[in-house]
Amino acid sequence: MGASDNSMSGKTWIGRSRHAFCLNMARHWEVQQREALESGNNEAAERYRLWGLGFLLETEDTNTGKAKRIVSDTAAARLRAAEDEAKQVAADAEHLAALKKKLGITPRANGSAYRPFRGGLPTLGKDR
Repeated sequence: MGASDNSMSGKTWIGRSRHAFCLNMARHWEVQQREALESGNNEAAERYRLWGLGFLLETEDTNTGKAKRIVSDTAAARLRAAEDEAKQVAADAEHLAALKKKLGITPRANGSAYRPFRGGLPTLGKDR
């Protein structure tokens, strides 16, 4: 449903509209749970309770257990874009490291030891 993907990422903020959506869904599943309990369907009631709990957990910071900071939807879009960019940078760096490993390119132990060619024209393999 999307509730678990954000709560697992460790975000400390939530957009205003997403916060309202999560609270409304939690209330919806609470009503469903109550109706299931009244009809004697304990299995469905437990399932509804867990779904509602999932939406409530979306509004809390998983590390601290406190409520997430509610930000405007515009700020949430900006923060989400910054997180996506950071994830892409990390993925690109990981991909580059894997390519270097595959190609056998290793960083020099002492980067300052590299000296570019300072002679005249290259000899193209001929002896001088």
